[in-house]
Parts: sequence; C-alpha cells; structure tokens
Amino acid sequence: MSGIGTSVAIIEYGLKEAGYTVDVVITGHTVGSDLRFAEQSGWNVVSPGIGERFLPLRLRRVAELLNLNDYSVIINNTSIETQIILPCLRAEILRVGVMRVLNRDAMKHISTNSEYLHTAIGISAEMTRVMKESAQIKAPVRLISNSTKVKGGAFPQLNDNLKICYVGRISNRDKNVNILPRIAKILKASGIKFTIQVVGDGRARKSLEKKFKKLAPGCVSFKGLLPRERAQQIMSKCNFVFLPSISEGLSNVMLEGMAFGCVPVCSDIENFKWVLGKVSERLMCRLHVPEDYAKRISYMVNNLDAYKKTQMYLRERQQRLFTPNVTVQAYLDMINELRYGKARELPATCSFQQLEIPKEYLLYCSPVWRLLQKIKNTFRGYTAHRISD
Repeated sequence: MSGIGTSVAIIEYGLKEAGYTVDVVITGHTVGSDLRFAEQSGWNVVSPGIGERFLPLRLRRVAELLNLNDYSVIINNTSIETQIILPCLRAEILRVGVMRVLNRDAMKHISTNSEYLHTAIGISAEMTRVMKESAQIKAPVRLISNSTKVKGGAFPQLNDNLKICYVGRISNRDKNVNILPRIAKILKASGIKFTIQVVGDGRARKSLEKKFKKLAPGCVSFKGLLPRERAQQIMSKCNFVFLPSISEGLSNVMLEGMAFGCVPVCSDIENFKWVLGKVSERLMCRLHVPEDYAKRISYMVNNLDAYKKTQMYLRERQQRLFTPNVTVQAYLDMINELRYGKARELPATCSFQQLEIPKEYLLYCSPVWRLLQKIKNTFRGYTAHRISD
C-alpha cells in the first residue's frame, strides 16, 4: 500500500484485524504531512524512495522492496512509481490499483501498465462507469466505496445564526473555492445571519481572503490547517458544509458531514449525486451558480422539518453504506477472489532494465536532472534518508 490518509487507515486496520501483515509503503521522494498520524497509529511505514529525486534509482528501490519482501498483495493507492514498475514485479504478486479522483490525470495515471493489474478499483458508481468505458484501462474494474470512521452524536440545531464550514484544500482549479464569497454575498443580502469557517490551506487562500473582504466582510474566519480531530469538531457543530468541487472521487468531508448532521450543500457532479441518494436534488447546485447554493440554504432555514429529515436520512444512509466494515469487507472479498482461482492471467514479467518509462516522466530520468538535484541537495546541506528499511 502507498499513501497516508483516512481511507488507507481504514483499509490498513481492517486487513490487520483480518490477520494480514500490512506495510504502508511511501514510494515518492517526500513524506506527506500525515506521517505523524501514521506513526501514532502504529503503522509499519516503509519508505524506499525518500530523498531520492532521480526517478530510475527510486523505481529500482521500490521494485527491489516489493519483489524481495514476500508480499502477496499490493494495493496501489495512487503511486505512479508502483504503476511504472508493475511489469517487473514477481508474477505471483496480486496487484490492485485504486483510483480516488475522477479527472484526466487520475485516468492517465491508473492506465499506465494497467494490463499488469489484476483489478482496478473506483470509489464511486460514476467513477467505475467512466473507468469501465475507458479503452485505456485494461484491467477489470470494480466498485469499493470510501467510508468514514466518524460516528456522529447529537445533530446541530438551526438557530438565528447559521454555522457553515468549508473543509479541504483551498484550490480554485478543482475545489472551486472562489464561489464561496459570492454565495456569502447573496446570503448576506437575503438577511440570513451566518458565519463561515474555512478549514484548510492552499495556493488560493490569499485571493479567497481578498474576495471575502470585498464581497462579504465580517462573515468568515480562516482556521488554516488543523488536525483531523479538530476539523471534525468544527464540522460537528455546523449546520451546513460547502462542497463546490469541480471533480471528486468520493469526498470524506461529505461522508463526515452526513455522519455529523452537517448537511452538505454541493455541486451537481455525479459522484455526489450517488452518495446523497434521494435528497440529492434538494442539496445539489449548478457548478458555477452561487444563487443555487444560497437558495438551498434558504429553503432549509425556512423548512425546519425538511432540514431535520435530511439530517436523519443522510446519517442513516452513511451508516448503512459508507462504513469501515462495508469497505473492509469488500477488500477482503476481492482479495479472497483473487487468491483462490479468480485472478486473471497477466502478460509475462520483464526485467527492471526492460521497463519503459512513460514520456511525461523522462525528464526525471535524465543525467541533467540528476546532476541538478545533487547540486540542490549539496547547497541545502540535505542528505537522503529513509524512515525505515
């Protein structure tokens, strides 16, 4: 497994409970901000590529690790290094690729050497539909949804001052955050009293702060990056959470909101529609139309019974369909199917020297790139290291 986050935590724990020995392998040259969470959770984190920017050497380290450590199953959680080296892995290793975001880059990513995957996983119904229709993904596709460990308590109540939040990366490219000040301006003009808490950070933060000051001053507070538990505490006390994303796989924020009774008001992308079920029309908005978001919230404010029924329906749906037990059992069923006679036959393996590097990564394989990285590391006094061997 590669990557650190909520979804990996659920799978890692479930597989260990089922009797598997699990390593979480970081294949990139840097470690994400959630490493402390992984170490505190007792994960066995292995990092063969840390500090090595020269791609061929990093690929070799990852290939050696995966081939020599007696792994029986590899679940690739969006590691391009793993996708590239699939053809040179031991033939008996079962390989599973997971796509967590539905966009062009993610499709291209999982398509790399996909003929060497036993199965590819999409985390939502719309994602699996798109994957199955793609001629570039040459592995069987199945649906295993994300889930959340959150268990909500008492629902937040509507009162004279609405509490609204946005939780996630502050990016306009995929998260569409620039719509938030425009929604706030409309809500303010309608006479609704509210506060918005923005949890997270990103390149668009400064521009977003400026837009709020211009369009809806005094109604927003920026919390920055917070520990997972603190962000969840904020959500648990909010009436609504905004999810204006242009693309998503299956949002953990949406699932957490459903569990807490923090009602998602979101863009009208298909993955959200599938998660929300029969209340999707009540909560979904045209992608770049702030009036829709304000209208959905105004409706709930003036229809307390509808708001309470929406909270109850969403929590019940989350606890029935999007729980760790459901997700882990699906992974266990898949592994058992693959282990006991249902794994498809893959093309013949090749040596590491025979690997073909996708053209978009050739720059990172050039001698010039390697020299530049050595100079940079020397200048910074940096020495490559590993978390564990």
